[in-house]
Amino acid sequence: PRAGLPVSILMRAINLGGAAAGPLRPTVVLPSGASVIAGPHNAPVLRFGEEAQWRWIVRFGHPGLWKVAAKIPQASTAACTVRVTQKLHFPGNHLPNPKPVRGNIEVGVYYFPGWKTASQWAPIQRFPERRPILGWYREGDPRVADWQIRWAVEHGITFFAYDWYWSQGSRQLEHALDDGFLKAKYRHLMKFCLLWANHNAPHTSSVADCQAATRYWIQHYFRQPEYLRIGGRPVVIIFSPYRFREDLGSSGVRQALDAMRAECVQAGLKPVYLIACVGGPGDAEEAVKEGYDALTAYNWAGLGMPNGTLRGPFRTLIEGYLRNWEALVEQVPAPLMVPISGGWDSRPWHGDAAMVRTGRTPALFWRHLEDAKNFVKTHPTKTLPMVTVEAWNEFGEGSYIEPHQEAGFAYLDAIRSVFGGSQAHAPHVDVTPEDVGQVIPQVLPEPLGRDHWLFAKDLEGWEVGMQIEGPTHTAQGLYAVTTGDDPAFFGPPIQLNASDYRRVRIRMRLTPLDGSPFEDEGQLFWSTRTTPESEANSVRFPVHADGAWHDYLVPLSQNPRWRTVITRLRLDPCNRLGVRVEVRSITLQR
Repeated sequence: PRAGLPVSILMRAINLGGAAAGPLRPTVVLPSGASVIAGPHNAPVLRFGEEAQWRWIVRFGHPGLWKVAAKIPQASTAACTVRVTQKLHFPGNHLPNPKPVRGNIEVGVYYFPGWKTASQWAPIQRFPERRPILGWYREGDPRVADWQIRWAVEHGITFFAYDWYWSQGSRQLEHALDDGFLKAKYRHLMKFCLLWANHNAPHTSSVADCQAATRYWIQHYFRQPEYLRIGGRPVVIIFSPYRFREDLGSSGVRQALDAMRAECVQAGLKPVYLIACVGGPGDAEEAVKEGYDALTAYNWAGLGMPNGTLRGPFRTLIEGYLRNWEALVEQVPAPLMVPISGGWDSRPWHGDAAMVRTGRTPALFWRHLEDAKNFVKTHPTKTLPMVTVEAWNEFGEGSYIEPHQEAGFAYLDAIRSVFGGSQAHAPHVDVTPEDVGQVIPQVLPEPLGRDHWLFAKDLEGWEVGMQIEGPTHTAQGLYAVTTGDDPAFFGPPIQLNASDYRRVRIRMRLTPLDGSPFEDEGQLFWSTRTTPESEANSVRFPVHADGAWHDYLVPLSQNPRWRTVITRLRLDPCNRLGVRVEVRSITLQR
């Protein structure tokens, strides 16, 4: 934060004891020269496992390191250090244009478009060190994309590789690219390409589907002047070559890739340049036989991990990357687009079962970047003159370099230092929205105590999880169509004590698109503060796909893991693709 400007100080507390505590009225303790502008008024009573938060708006008088503490009487004290920097002055709050820097190696970062709603941000908010400098932004707004482009190009990044989702014509999470980047003022300053995140249901891949996806790319992306090309050929990265291989066989994959290239040629373009994400030399050799043009990876998070453990140092991870680069170029006759890791710590997604690479620092990341740069230079015939970093914003996986609370711009500064060319070490100033009086659109939090959803006016925070086209809101409520055999809706963030509720009532209609009724199972999952959604944290119930409305009473309290504080629900309506799903209400009952 800047000196003299308002700063938000947030305190979060969880009752880990047995008895209820409260009413709780914490106070903030500031050193001389800092002042409170506004403070909280809530004084909640917390039962076991419940959580509350308090927010103070504070102003610091001058740059420096400030120690801040927040106290709850007869309980604990939380403390943090805030690094305050000099306030910048721009006449009339006029924002200067970005000043790109670059070297002779293209630098890409994968972009995960998963940050548009309160439900998506909720797991990350319990890890405040990951909070982006832009806040809990509403992804897909061009103003968000413009700041991301500015910061990327000013630190030597030359393209975003957007995670792109398609399964048999069903698309998801297009907002960041279609509504953000492609409508941004500064889009002309960098390139973009697609990473087809084809981790779809089994038996959904086909030659025809690959051709259909390619036609969509041609119509919407490949003709854009900012689209990334190699030798004039538009670049697409394939996340899961094994999905094509399992569905089509290697000969079928080669046929599909040839058909995709032919679609481009027929449209007057050069054939698409297809890059396969691989784990090592074994599946890389398969990818080469299938006809991919080059190799790379999204991540190799488990390299250098001690056997049988979930914790391992980031240092051994980057050493494992170097060994894998060497193995690939020595054993596989295809160029490597060198992948780089931004870390791994997936606790927001996976709770206590998460794999964590400890000790990630900007200094170690700089070393990793230096290794990659030197590797490209010493293997000019076996690598592409480009690298990719995972990722700009995988906040749930713990692989992120977008400016954030813990490290600020340090990870971007490392990229600029290594790949920024002649301007790498020239003085530069990292401008933020607050420096020019801009307010970035933020998501609106859902009420945490809500225990029923009637879908009278909107989706009320429920959203697509996977293998679903939609959801949208209609007069009947929530509406969607399943595109795989494991469809799921994710609910909004909640904070409800499981002991208060015995069951959930779901009013739902399932209509097979082919007109053939069938009996199936639905499943309701839940997460807590320490356990993610899982088979153990769920209850199955019979459903009727017959085009009629049914009320399903799902007994929750019979599962011994229905306990403590519930933080989110997930509804899997059935286990079939091609089913129209309508949900009129979901109600937790006491």
